[in-house]
Parts: sequence; structure tokens; C-alpha cells
Amino acid sequence: MKQVSLLSASYNLAVLGRLRDDPGPFDPSRVRSILVVRNDNIGDVICTTPAIAALRDAFPQAHLAALVCTLTREALEGHPALDELFVYPKAKHRHYGPLASHLKLMQVLGRIRRRRFDLAVAFRADFSSSQAWLVYASGARWRLGPEARGRRRRWGFYYNLPVPWAPAGTHEVLRCFHLLRHIQVDSPSKRLYLKVPERPQVEKFLSSRGMEDLRPLVVNLTRWAYRPDRHWPDRRWQELLQTLVRRDEPVVVTHAPADRDWVQGLLAGVSPRPPVFFSPSLKEFAALAARAQVFVTAEGGPMHLAAAVGAPLVVLWGRTPLEVWRPWGVPQRIVQGGRSVAEIELPRVLAALEELRAELGGGAGLLVEEKTGGAGLEKDG
Repeated sequence: MKQVSLLSASYNLAVLGRLRDDPGPFDPSRVRSILVVRNDNIGDVICTTPAIAALRDAFPQAHLAALVCTLTREALEGHPALDELFVYPKAKHRHYGPLASHLKLMQVLGRIRRRRFDLAVAFRADFSSSQAWLVYASGARWRLGPEARGRRRRWGFYYNLPVPWAPAGTHEVLRCFHLLRHIQVDSPSKRLYLKVPERPQVEKFLSSRGMEDLRPLVVNLTRWAYRPDRHWPDRRWQELLQTLVRRDEPVVVTHAPADRDWVQGLLAGVSPRPPVFFSPSLKEFAALAARAQVFVTAEGGPMHLAAAVGAPLVVLWGRTPLEVWRPWGVPQRIVQGGRSVAEIELPRVLAALEELRAELGGGAGLLVEEKTGGAGLEKDG
């Protein structure tokens, strides 16, 4: 790790070559290329998609690119506003070792610097030194991002177009536009977008279980080792599934790649066992969510993916600020547990599900016209 830190310091001082710069007043007429930088998680990236579309509308002739980590690549692949996508591995995601990850990042930054971007935009609620460094390393003439505060003020030179933070309680989608309004960019349409082409794996899965003409009730089983307040106890998941399958609901279970063994153990206590759809592909996961009559999940990235494809949501909610991170643009019921999701009792979840289905006015999963809600679902073919 010391070797990696030394490489970072050397790159800052020797390659970037300056600590302060003065590019002159921002001039939109001189923007021919734009780089969007978002180095955090899937939900954050999904919430950025309306702002990316707004940049395309504001700069229709510009070359528009984005830089994200490997984990979130599929969230932006196929976005119609983007001309190019740069991807780098994070060491903490363990695609490679720390040194190999750092060297691959340096290669990506080298390609970016050769493009000589006119504008780089860092979408984030507050100042992140790692994200700000990526923007600075891009070599872009104008670098827009949230201002540095407190102990991080010394890194304020990373942005030469610093913006005061959005007011507390602002939704993440709107926080992105708070940043863009600093360069006079906005949009009346703030719809999430996720390109989901026709996915034969999903259709084959549903057809093999007699659900080709149904909208299943999708239950996404999740657990959070690093956020225990988001973890609904196993027995509650079992009780929910047992209740639904006894009602003869068209239930499909899905889960994250790392949770396969845990889910198998949990479902051993449910009879009859509901079908489980699993794919390491984010696009396949989203394609199933797009077919859902309702998508049930705890708060987190899967919730935002489902919202991006227009799925109505029942969400188990813990301590995360609801006004900032609630699903954007789709019918929903939020079941809050106070300090922890574990406080939520089964009857509240079932009541929320029935209330939402009554609002939607649909039958028991009958396949009707495609839902898009407030989202940007795109299908090929």
C-alpha cells in the first residue's frame, strides 16, 4: 500500500505539474468535450443519468464521456447521451490487487488526458478527495464540483469551478442539477435512464415456469454486512415469501451475486420453494425488474435499478435520509423501520404491497402494456 501511495503522490506532483490554475471565465461556446466523473456506487450513478441527458441537450455537438468504476459500468452502458465510457477497477472491489488496480487507473487517466477535455463534472453531494483528484487528473480546462470544506479545503484547487453544496435534504437527482445550474444547465425532464435490451435469459426463465404472460411479484433478497441497519432478519424474509406462495402469487426471488449460498439456505425454510432468478449481469437483473408488477426490496442499489426501468416499488427503509435517496419517479410505498429495517413487521409490508397494487389498479400479475413510469427504459428489437 505504501508503494501505491507513493505512486499517487508522484503522479500528482510530477505528471499533473501544477497546483493552481486560472482557465479564465467559463465560456460554454468553447466547450467541445465533456467528461462526467462518478466514482461511487450503482444507485449514485443511476441518479446521475438525468443530469447526463441534460448535458447532452445543453451541448448537443460536444463529445460527452463518463468515467466510472468497473462495478457500475453497466449502469451507463448504452446511455444515448454518451459518446464514450471510461472504466477503471477499484482496489477495494478486488478485481485486481492494489498495485495492478492503480496501474490500470493510470492507463485510463493517460487516455483521458490525451483527449484534452474542455469540461469535467464531478457529480457528488459534497467534496470527495478521491473523486476530485480524478477530475483534476483528467487535465480538463474547467473542472466543476462541490467546494472543499474543513480539513479538505487544502485540496480545493482540484476544482476551478467550485460550487456550494446543495441544501440538506435535497434529493440526489436534484443535487446533480444544483451543480449544473452553476453553468446554466437545467432540464424540465429529470427521468432516470437505464438501457435494457431484450434479454433472452429473462424471457426463457419466465417461460420455463409458465410466467411468460404474467408480471411476477419480484422479491429481491438482500443483506448488508457493512450496514446492519438495512438487514431484514432471515425469518421475516421467509415469512413474507411463505405468505405469498401460499396465496399462489407469481413470485420470483432474485439476489446479488455474492448472496447465492445465503439465499439457498433461507429458501430451505419456504415451501413450496419460489423460483430464483440469478445473473451476474446488471442488465439481466434490471430486465427482470422491468417485468415486475411490484418489486420488493430493502433500500439500496437494486431499488434504484428497479426505479430506472419503471418498476413500482415496496421498499424496506432504515436510517438513510428518505428525502435524499427515496426511489425517483415511480409508484412506491416506503415501509420505515425507525433506526433499523429489522424493526419492520411483516403485516406492514403486506399492507404496503396491497395499497400499491390497489393504486396501480392491476390484476394478479397479468401482463399488460409496458410500464415506463418516470424512468427511461429502452428496449431493442
